[in-house]
Amino acid sequence: ESFGGRGAEAAEAFYSRISERLRHKDRAVALWDYEHLVLDAFPELYRAKCLNHTHYEPGESGDGTYRELAPGHVTVVTLPNQQFHTFKDPLRPFTSLGLLTSVEKFLRQRLPCFVKLHVRNPQFEAVRCAFKVRFYEGFDEMFYKKTLQEAIIRFLSPWAFFSDAMPSFGGKVHKSVLINFVEEQAYVDYVTDFLMFHDIGDVKSNVNTDVAEGSTAVSILVSAAEHSIDALNPAGLQSSGETCPCES
Repeated sequence: ESFGGRGAEAAEAFYSRISERLRHKDRAVALWDYEHLVLDAFPELYRAKCLNHTHYEPGESGDGTYRELAPGHVTVVTLPNQQFHTFKDPLRPFTSLGLLTSVEKFLRQRLPCFVKLHVRNPQFEAVRCAFKVRFYEGFDEMFYKKTLQEAIIRFLSPWAFFSDAMPSFGGKVHKSVLINFVEEQAYVDYVTDFLMFHDIGDVKSNVNTDVAEGSTAVSILVSAAEHSIDALNPAGLQSSGETCPCES
Protein backbone atom coordinates (compact mmCIF):
# COMPACT_ATOMS: atom_id res chain seq x y z
CA GLU A 1 0.00 0.00 0.00
CA SER A 2 2.85 2.33 0.83
CA PHE A 3 4.46 1.73 -2.54
CA GLY A 4 1.14 2.21 -4.28
CA GLY A 5 0.61 5.49 -2.45
CA ARG A 6 4.02 6.78 -3.53
CA GLY A 7 3.31 5.67 -7.07
CA ALA A 8 0.02 7.59 -7.13
CA GLU A 9 1.75 10.73 -5.84
CA ALA A 10 4.50 10.38 -8.45
CA ALA A 11 1.92 9.94 -11.21
CA GLU A 12 -0.02 13.00 -10.03
CA ALA A 13 3.18 15.10 -9.96
CA PHE A 14 4.07 13.84 -13.45
CA TYR A 15 0.69 14.79 -14.89
CA SER A 16 0.92 18.21 -13.22
CA ARG A 17 4.33 18.86 -14.81
CA ILE A 18 3.06 17.73 -18.20
CA SER A 19 0.00 20.01 -17.94
CA GLU A 20 2.15 22.97 -16.95
CA ARG A 21 4.62 22.28 -19.76
CA LEU A 22 1.80 22.18 -22.30
CA ARG A 23 0.56 25.51 -21.00
CA HIS A 24 3.77 27.54 -20.91
CA LYS A 25 5.72 25.49 -23.56
CA ASP A 26 8.95 26.30 -21.72
CA ARG A 27 8.54 30.00 -22.49
CA ALA A 28 8.05 32.85 -20.01
CA VAL A 29 5.24 35.03 -21.33
CA ALA A 30 2.54 35.40 -18.67
CA LEU A 31 3.21 35.89 -14.95
CA TRP A 32 2.02 32.34 -14.32
CA ASP A 33 4.68 31.07 -16.73
CA TYR A 34 7.53 32.78 -14.87
CA GLU A 35 6.42 31.47 -11.48
CA HIS A 36 5.83 27.85 -12.49
CA LEU A 37 8.95 27.61 -14.63
CA VAL A 38 11.09 28.75 -11.70
CA LEU A 39 9.42 26.51 -9.11
CA ASP A 40 9.69 23.46 -11.36
CA ALA A 41 13.38 24.05 -12.11
CA PHE A 42 14.44 25.04 -8.58
CA PRO A 43 12.94 22.79 -5.85
CA GLU A 44 14.98 24.70 -3.26
CA LEU A 45 12.53 27.58 -3.71
CA TYR A 46 9.21 27.63 -1.90
CA ARG A 47 7.58 30.45 -3.83
CA ALA A 48 8.24 32.79 -6.74
CA LYS A 49 6.17 35.93 -7.21
CA CYS A 50 6.24 37.68 -10.58
CA LEU A 51 5.29 41.34 -11.04
CA ASN A 52 5.01 42.92 -14.47
CA HIS A 53 5.77 46.60 -15.13
CA THR A 54 7.75 46.60 -11.86
CA HIS A 55 11.36 47.73 -11.43
CA TYR A 56 12.79 46.59 -8.10
CA GLU A 57 16.44 47.09 -7.23
CA PRO A 58 16.98 47.06 -3.44
CA GLY A 59 19.76 49.18 -1.97
CA GLU A 60 22.04 48.23 0.89
CA SER A 61 20.53 50.87 3.20
CA GLY A 62 16.93 50.65 2.04
CA ASP A 63 17.33 53.44 -0.54
CA GLY A 64 16.96 51.30 -3.66
CA THR A 65 14.56 51.58 -6.60
CA TYR A 66 10.95 50.46 -6.53
CA ARG A 67 8.61 51.50 -9.36
CA GLU A 68 5.30 49.86 -10.18
CA LEU A 69 4.90 51.86 -13.40
CA ALA A 70 7.94 50.70 -15.33
CA PRO A 71 6.93 49.34 -18.77
CA GLY A 72 9.17 46.54 -20.01
CA HIS A 73 10.43 45.61 -16.55
CA VAL A 74 9.55 42.29 -14.92
CA THR A 75 10.49 41.50 -11.31
CA VAL A 76 10.58 37.98 -9.87
CA VAL A 77 10.81 37.76 -6.07
CA THR A 78 11.71 34.42 -4.51
CA LEU A 79 11.28 32.73 -1.14
CA PRO A 80 13.54 29.76 -0.33
CA ASN A 81 12.23 26.40 0.83
CA GLN A 82 13.34 26.17 4.44
CA GLN A 83 13.72 22.39 4.22
CA PHE A 84 16.82 22.94 2.07
CA HIS A 85 18.40 25.86 3.92
CA THR A 86 19.94 26.86 7.23
CA PHE A 87 19.50 30.61 7.45
CA LYS A 88 21.85 33.05 9.11
CA ASP A 89 18.75 35.08 10.06
CA PRO A 90 15.67 32.80 10.17
CA LEU A 91 13.40 35.81 10.65
CA ARG A 92 14.44 37.04 7.18
CA PRO A 93 14.83 34.01 4.88
CA PHE A 94 16.91 35.39 2.03
CA THR A 95 17.64 33.45 -1.14
CA SER A 96 21.37 33.22 -1.77
CA LEU A 97 22.94 35.45 -4.40
CA GLY A 98 24.16 32.39 -6.29
CA LEU A 99 20.67 30.93 -6.54
CA LEU A 100 19.19 34.28 -7.61
CA THR A 101 21.80 34.46 -10.38
CA SER A 102 20.94 30.93 -11.50
CA VAL A 103 17.22 31.75 -11.61
CA GLU A 104 17.88 34.89 -13.65
CA LYS A 105 20.10 33.00 -16.12
CA PHE A 106 17.45 30.26 -16.44
CA LEU A 107 14.65 32.76 -17.16
CA ARG A 108 16.64 34.85 -19.62
CA GLN A 109 16.84 31.82 -21.90
CA ARG A 110 13.03 31.63 -21.95
CA LEU A 111 11.71 35.19 -22.07
CA PRO A 112 11.16 37.73 -24.88
CA CYS A 113 14.23 39.77 -25.80
CA PHE A 114 12.65 43.13 -24.87
CA VAL A 115 11.99 42.22 -21.21
CA LYS A 116 14.18 43.83 -18.54
CA LEU A 117 14.33 41.14 -15.87
CA HIS A 118 15.05 41.52 -12.14
CA VAL A 119 15.28 38.52 -9.78
CA ARG A 120 15.47 39.69 -6.19
CA ASN A 121 14.79 38.88 -2.54
CA PRO A 122 11.69 40.34 -0.88
CA GLN A 123 11.76 43.53 1.15
CA PHE A 124 11.48 42.42 4.77
CA GLU A 125 9.78 44.96 7.04
CA ALA A 126 9.98 44.50 10.80
CA VAL A 127 7.15 44.91 13.29
CA ARG A 128 8.56 46.06 16.62
CA CYS A 129 6.74 46.72 19.88
CA ALA A 130 7.56 48.37 23.20
CA PHE A 131 5.43 48.07 26.32
CA LYS A 132 5.29 47.59 30.08
CA VAL A 133 3.97 44.38 31.58
CA ARG A 134 3.05 43.12 35.01
CA PHE A 135 3.58 39.41 35.62
CA TYR A 136 1.55 37.45 38.14
CA GLU A 137 3.05 36.92 41.57
CA GLY A 138 5.43 34.00 41.71
CA PHE A 139 6.66 34.32 38.10
CA ASP A 140 10.31 35.26 37.76
CA GLU A 141 10.54 38.57 35.85
CA MET A 142 13.81 37.90 34.03
CA PHE A 143 12.80 34.42 32.88
CA TYR A 144 9.32 35.41 31.73
CA LYS A 145 10.49 38.57 29.98
CA LYS A 146 12.62 36.26 27.82
CA THR A 147 9.71 33.83 27.43
CA LEU A 148 7.38 36.63 26.35
CA GLN A 149 10.00 38.00 23.97
CA GLU A 150 10.24 34.62 22.24
CA ALA A 151 6.45 34.22 22.19
CA ILE A 152 5.99 37.53 20.35
CA ILE A 153 8.69 36.67 17.80
CA ARG A 154 7.11 33.25 17.26
CA PHE A 155 3.68 34.89 16.84
CA LEU A 156 4.91 37.37 14.22
CA SER A 157 7.36 35.02 12.43
CA PRO A 158 6.20 31.43 13.03
CA TRP A 159 8.28 30.06 10.13
CA ALA A 160 11.49 30.76 12.07
CA PHE A 161 10.63 27.97 14.52
CA PHE A 162 10.40 25.00 12.14
CA SER A 163 6.62 25.06 11.91
CA ASP A 164 4.53 24.43 8.81
CA ALA A 165 3.94 28.17 8.41
CA MET A 166 5.71 30.03 5.62
CA PRO A 167 6.25 33.75 4.97
CA SER A 168 3.63 35.46 2.82
CA PHE A 169 3.69 38.70 0.87
CA GLY A 170 1.75 41.68 2.14
CA GLY A 171 -0.40 41.12 5.20
CA LYS A 172 -1.32 43.29 8.15
CA VAL A 173 -0.55 43.32 11.85
CA HIS A 174 -3.02 45.13 14.11
CA LYS A 175 -1.78 46.50 17.40
CA SER A 176 -4.99 45.38 19.13
CA VAL A 177 -4.37 41.78 18.07
CA LEU A 178 -0.80 41.91 19.38
CA ILE A 179 -1.95 43.39 22.70
CA ASN A 180 -4.57 40.68 23.05
CA PHE A 181 -1.96 38.01 22.33
CA VAL A 182 0.34 39.33 25.07
CA GLU A 183 -2.49 39.64 27.61
CA GLU A 184 -3.58 36.04 26.95
CA GLN A 185 -0.25 34.62 28.10
CA ALA A 186 -0.79 32.62 31.30
CA TYR A 187 1.90 34.52 33.21
CA VAL A 188 0.79 38.07 32.23
CA ASP A 189 -1.39 40.08 34.62
CA TYR A 190 -1.78 43.26 32.54
CA VAL A 191 -0.09 45.38 29.86
CA THR A 192 0.25 49.15 29.64
CA ASP A 193 1.89 51.84 27.44
CA PHE A 194 1.87 49.55 24.40
CA LEU A 195 3.55 50.97 21.27
CA MET A 196 3.98 49.32 17.87
CA PHE A 197 6.45 50.42 15.19
CA HIS A 198 6.82 49.48 11.53
CA ASP A 199 10.49 49.50 10.48
CA ILE A 200 11.25 49.68 6.76
CA GLY A 201 14.91 49.16 5.91
CA ASP A 202 17.64 49.53 8.50
CA VAL A 203 16.27 52.73 10.07
CA LYS A 204 14.06 52.22 13.11
CA SER A 205 10.77 54.10 13.03
CA ASN A 206 9.70 56.30 15.95
CA VAL A 207 6.06 56.52 14.79
CA ASN A 208 3.56 54.57 16.87
CA THR A 209 1.08 52.87 14.54
CA ASP A 210 -2.18 50.96 15.01
CA VAL A 211 -1.77 48.87 11.86
CA ALA A 212 1.44 47.69 10.16
CA GLU A 213 0.98 46.80 6.49
CA GLY A 214 3.48 45.85 3.80
CA SER A 215 4.46 49.02 1.96
CA THR A 216 5.02 47.38 -1.45
CA ALA A 217 3.97 44.30 -3.42
CA VAL A 218 7.36 42.72 -2.62
CA SER A 219 7.14 43.36 1.14
CA ILE A 220 6.92 40.71 3.84
CA LEU A 221 6.16 41.61 7.45
CA VAL A 222 8.44 39.91 9.99
CA SER A 223 9.15 40.23 13.67
CA ALA A 224 11.91 42.50 14.88
CA ALA A 225 14.80 40.61 16.42
CA GLU A 226 14.10 42.23 19.79
CA HIS A 227 11.14 43.93 21.45
CA SER A 228 11.34 46.38 24.37
CA ILE A 229 9.65 44.83 27.42
CA ASP A 230 9.73 46.49 30.84
CA ALA A 231 8.46 44.55 33.86
CA LEU A 232 6.30 46.59 36.23
CA ASN A 233 6.31 46.57 40.02
CA PRO A 234 2.87 47.61 41.39
CA ALA A 235 4.44 48.94 44.57
CA GLY A 236 6.68 51.19 42.49
CA LEU A 237 3.65 52.48 40.57
CA GLN A 238 1.75 53.34 43.71
CA SER A 239 4.72 55.07 45.31
CA SER A 240 5.01 57.37 42.27
CA GLY A 241 1.35 58.32 42.48
CA GLU A 242 0.23 56.26 39.44
CA THR A 243 -2.76 53.97 39.48
CA CYS A 244 -2.41 50.27 38.80
CA PRO A 245 -4.66 49.34 35.85
CA CYS A 246 -5.95 46.27 37.69
CA GLU A 247 -7.38 48.55 40.43
CA SER A 248 -9.09 51.06 38.13
